[in-house]
Amino acid sequence: MKNTCQKITSFVIMAGLTLGLSGCVTINLGSAPTAIVNETPTQLPDLEEIPTTLPQSPGLTEAALLNGRYLSPLLQQPIQLVEGTYEGMVEGVELNARVQPGIQFGDLNADGISDAAFLLAEDTGGSGVFVSLVVIYSRGEYFQQAQGILIDDRPVINAISIENGVVKITGLVHGPNDPMVDPTTSMSVEFTLFGDQMVRTWQKSAFEGSAEHLIVIESPFDGEEVFGSFTLKGFMPIGPFENNLALTILDKSNAELVREGFMVEAVNMGAPAIFDNLIELPAVQPGTELLVILSELSMADGSPIAIDAVRVIVK
Repeated sequence: MKNTCQKITSFVIMAGLTLGLSGCVTINLGSAPTAIVNETPTQLPDLEEIPTTLPQSPGLTEAALLNGRYLSPLLQQPIQLVEGTYEGMVEGVELNARVQPGIQFGDLNADGISDAAFLLAEDTGGSGVFVSLVVIYSRGEYFQQAQGILIDDRPVINAISIENGVVKITGLVHGPNDPMVDPTTSMSVEFTLFGDQMVRTWQKSAFEGSAEHLIVIESPFDGEEVFGSFTLKGFMPIGPFENNLALTILDKSNAELVREGFMVEAVNMGAPAIFDNLIELPAVQPGTELLVILSELSMADGSPIAIDAVRVIVK
């Protein structure tokens, strides 16, 4: 996955539209004039400032999010936004951060409560402007920030949306030979909240002047029950380099149960490819939900070119 940031310590939105950074930092989001959803998690008090439990908040709003405090995906330190921007020193480093237009709301974990997603652009005074996906989602009685995911240095984003429980982003990112001022690789990508982490679960890419790289898993279908082994079947319109993909299997704690190579069959390099491989699962408890991910990775830098994923439930 094209994410150079370290794992982010989660933080929660607390009472009266306040955020708390895993109990380490109390964060004030300010007031929110309009409701986004009809139902929100029960609020907890700000332990430093509010001695009693507050009534339920009307929900996440754009105004609240633009004035929230978050863990910077770039520097891994809390920053306080004011009207969507931050300018200041963080642990001795100059940081400028800006929420990009187009905050999106939608339910990412099927609990009936609207979550939020936006793009945050950060720089430290140089030419690089690192754009990351930031997601705030409901978790029981709280809202929480998921791990930030780097999209690219100076990408050209065409659209971001939340549809059918996933975050979708389209735009141009840098290929291996692109100048930093001119990304030419077309990318469409989807992120799914699996457990407490946002995971890149689908992606297609097209290098300048080339056809799309795409992985299609035909079997098993999403949410299918499987035993200790199953057949992973599908195709690619363009086979990967040396007919090799990466197979990753995660559980909902985001423990990596499997990471290994996965061979496909193609007549020639770059020709269409098919796969029909037996997957042996590690021993897990019945009822465990797993995420099976196939990735085509760049041989130049290991970044994802194409991805498809499917959820399976172990019988």
